[in-house]
Amino acid sequence: MNAGGLANAYAQTLGQVFTHEMKPYEVELLVAEVGSPDDDHAEMYHVLYDGVVMDEQNYSVLGGQADQIIEALKDQYQDAMSLGDALKLGAKLLGTDGTPLAADQLEVALLDRSRPRRAFRRIKNAELDSLLG
Repeated sequence: MNAGGLANAYAQTLGQVFTHEMKPYEVELLVAEVGSPDDDHAEMYHVLYDGVVMDEQNYSVLGGQADQIIEALKDQYQDAMSLGDALKLGAKLLGTDGTPLAADQLEVALLDRSRPRRAFRRIKNAELDSLLG
């Protein structure tokens, strides 16, 4: 099953629960698919609590102050940003009063298509400190 099929399956389930249960789930999901190193195919779907599926490009924001952060990303995100620059932007936008979040306040992961079996990789400790430098 590809990312689109998986996102639609989640959407059907969440939509059913949202419309038929007294206490519906209040969740949001991000379903992503990355291609192999030879294939730059990538898909990203944001599934809302009511079963709505949004096809996302470049970035996605879930929960919290998502609308405000998306507006800031529209102005500040650039295609082909380095990983460090993207992390610094994220830490800045998630911070408060202009103070970016520090490495120990973040949980960061990356989908890396060059990994042989599992694309998901956590970025933590010294590597995260260095990237946020």
